[in-house]
Amino acid sequence: MPHRILPGWLGATRAAELLAFGLAAEARFVPTKLNDQGTGRLDSVVRQSSVLKDLGIFTGPLQRKALALQAGLETAFDMAHVLPNSTQIEMVAHGDGAFYRPHTDTYTGDEYMPGGRRRMTMVYYLHRQPRHFTGGRLRMFDLGGDQSIEIEPTHDSLLVFPSSTRHEVETISCPGGAFADSRFAVNIWLCG
Repeated sequence: MPHRILPGWLGATRAAELLAFGLAAEARFVPTKLNDQGTGRLDSVVRQSSVLKDLGIFTGPLQRKALALQAGLETAFDMAHVLPNSTQIEMVAHGDGAFYRPHTDTYTGDEYMPGGRRRMTMVYYLHRQPRHFTGGRLRMFDLGGDQSIEIEPTHDSLLVFPSSTRHEVETISCPGGAFADSRFAVNIWLCG
């Protein structure tokens, strides 16, 4: 289960700015859909969360920072170097009761997405401090599904792994139910 965790990836100031941006955009978050042969479909048995597809002024800097890591991570994960032909990015909010059952990021109909196939998944975690939710760990599974590791959603940390890795988001408990208390993550996919 190759992966890397980079703590303090954006730093306190930029993390706070990005979180403030997400909180201010609460009305623009929509229920997250699964890709189904080029169309989105809601499936509350598989996934419950909300998503913001437009990160405005943060999009370019986040993409550039992610792309700067690509070559080193490909080496670390023993992946062939492929020039990226697209980057996908979104912010996801997981509130009370939210989850995402086991899946890979390459099964979701990449052929219907603009650009190439997802190769590398980057998950940047951010949330209010102190944290107002429990759960929400990302669980990664080995190829046989016999072993797993759990990654805590630590504020201002970046988790990176090959997009073919099977993983899930454990159910979140956020008793107050306030949007601002959610587990937020920026998902970045490097495609090629």
